[in-house]
Amino acid sequence: MLTSRERCCRTVKREEVDKIPINLWIDAPEPLSSLLNYFGFKDNEALLKNFKIDFRGFLPGISWLGIGLKGGYKEETYVDLSGRRLHKDMFGVVSATSLDGLTSMYVDHPLQHIEVESYHFPEVKEEDFSYVEKFRKKYENYCVVGGTLQSFEEACALFGYNEIFRLMVLEPIKVEFVLDKLFEITYKQAKLLVEAGVDQVYNGDDAGAQTTMLISPKQWRRFLKPRYEKLAKIIHKGGAFFHFHSDGWIEPIIPDLIEVGADVLEPIQPEAMNIKTLKEKFGDRISFEGGISVQRLPFKSKEEVEKEVREALETLGPTGYVLRPSHTILRGTPIENVVTLYDAANKFRKRI
Repeated sequence: MLTSRERCCRTVKREEVDKIPINLWIDAPEPLSSLLNYFGFKDNEALLKNFKIDFRGFLPGISWLGIGLKGGYKEETYVDLSGRRLHKDMFGVVSATSLDGLTSMYVDHPLQHIEVESYHFPEVKEEDFSYVEKFRKKYENYCVVGGTLQSFEEACALFGYNEIFRLMVLEPIKVEFVLDKLFEITYKQAKLLVEAGVDQVYNGDDAGAQTTMLISPKQWRRFLKPRYEKLAKIIHKGGAFFHFHSDGWIEPIIPDLIEVGADVLEPIQPEAMNIKTLKEKFGDRISFEGGISVQRLPFKSKEEVEKEVREALETLGPTGYVLRPSHTILRGTPIENVVTLYDAANKFRKRI
């Protein structure tokens, strides 16, 4: 029997495996807390072992692994004159949080009132290297994923979405300057992660909405493709895989991702892209992770959940695929459906 690490590495290379790997992303504190209570577990590791999850490290809602940042702007949380709860992060971006603490939105973008040349970018926290190295050794038999700064999304937060899209057309040099600064952070983080021994480096940026792209393929190819290509070379030089994330419909740029060297594409939202079409068109050149709809999971019967799991395994397997929800499992999802998902995954992943 293969170890989880061996299984995942062979899967990315689209080689034969003993069973299809599985992964878990879930919202916290809920429904994660309810799921732990359901089983009587006191820690997340017990849950991961129970579900036979093949990954450790960067698992949103469960754990975070990466090389952090320092410096930048002073972080602070405060209440403004209108009673809004606000938080300023180290990039100087201010967010407002809803009263129930479940949602937030950007309300102040520093590069709308600071010149890009005067802006103070955070620095890479190189002292985190030793922690990642120890984590790698602790979970030597698992596929370890390390996260990095998602530079385009951070640039959107710094400028504001409307403003950055306007500047891409009218003042592209400004956007290029900021992207260069942010991607330098990402490159340094990735280099340290592969030196520490992670198996996959997680990066990428949300370029897709449900039925279209947020920016045109032409703009994506100009501003982002060359930077992802450089990132892929850093990751591959260190012997790791490039795990690329983008929500939504991004089918026009999948050939570009293959060209620059992305090894894994996730989360494969079935509402946005047809999983059968993806496997047929691209499955011999890139591997996939995700494919189980978190938008529909709260409303399905247990029988329907099991059917979707089996169909995803049959369609995207038997290799080159990691079964996982298409994003973090959402608050309000019945715990029985989550349990059914992973029971079905472990029941069928050996038989496909």
